[in-house]
Amino acid sequence: MNSFRFFVILFILSLSSIAQSKIQDEYIIEVIVFEQLEIIGNETLQPKNLNLEEINTITLLDKPEIVLNKKTILQSFDYEDTELLIDQLIIEKNKNEQRQATDTSVSGKIINESKWYEKEQNLKQLDNIYRRLDRRKEYRILHKLSWLQPALGKGDAPFVHEIFDDNGFLIKLYKGRYLHLDVITYLQGNLRTDSNQDLIKEIKFDALKSSIPENVTNHSIEIGAEIISSSEIYKSDPEITQDRTDEPEPIEVSKVKYLLAEERRIFKNESHYFDHPKIGVIISVYDSSL
Repeated sequence: MNSFRFFVILFILSLSSIAQSKIQDEYIIEVIVFEQLEIIGNETLQPKNLNLEEINTITLLDKPEIVLNKKTILQSFDYEDTELLIDQLIIEKNKNEQRQATDTSVSGKIINESKWYEKEQNLKQLDNIYRRLDRRKEYRILHKLSWLQPALGKGDAPFVHEIFDDNGFLIKLYKGRYLHLDVITYLQGNLRTDSNQDLIKEIKFDALKSSIPENVTNHSIEIGAEIISSSEIYKSDPEITQDRTDEPEPIEVSKVKYLLAEERRIFKNESHYFDHPKIGVIISVYDSSL
């Protein structure tokens, strides 16, 4: 045979909003973890073993931060009140973001699976609580972050494993009849799990497939053998390959000094406090269109 025929399905992504009933609901999760410097109660807290071998975990994807270069902007304008100008630029940027969010909520919610599981440092719903905790001497904030993710079924939803210093948390959001949070938080434990980025890609791809309307026409494209056999089609990035090979071995069983573990049914658009004599965890789960 002189050529091979390969058929490629052309997905019309712009029509994904038509099939919203097939797409998982998505939520923004915000987390604050803090240490209670004064142990509450008379309970003697003993180190505990934490075994993560039987649970499915992922780690959040890093997102590059975009920061305004104020020095360069200041040098670009011959204007006396340049600091005021920078503040105005930031205000306008925030207004545009709010306007876009309002437009989206009015026209209909559009799922953006490309942003799922990307780590964000900024808080929205929990920002005031974070600032109050930061002023209190009896607490020490250990970590804060947020991310966007879908609400999958209990058997399909992975735990998000976040490590900070020698501490960490694992959070699983899933949806049956109701939303649920499964929370594991530990202090002073040497634990490490696979980043499992292939699972994140699989979750995103499944959502993408389910967003395609049933009435989309399939188109076939013939691709010649000379193109398929070309060495330019499949190229691996040496840096990506190196990163994968350098990933440290998982440590899924370890003794931890303090352990909080709780599963709870929740309602969206609310904040939830998980308490422990030594650990405090505050989690907000809210609709991504808010």
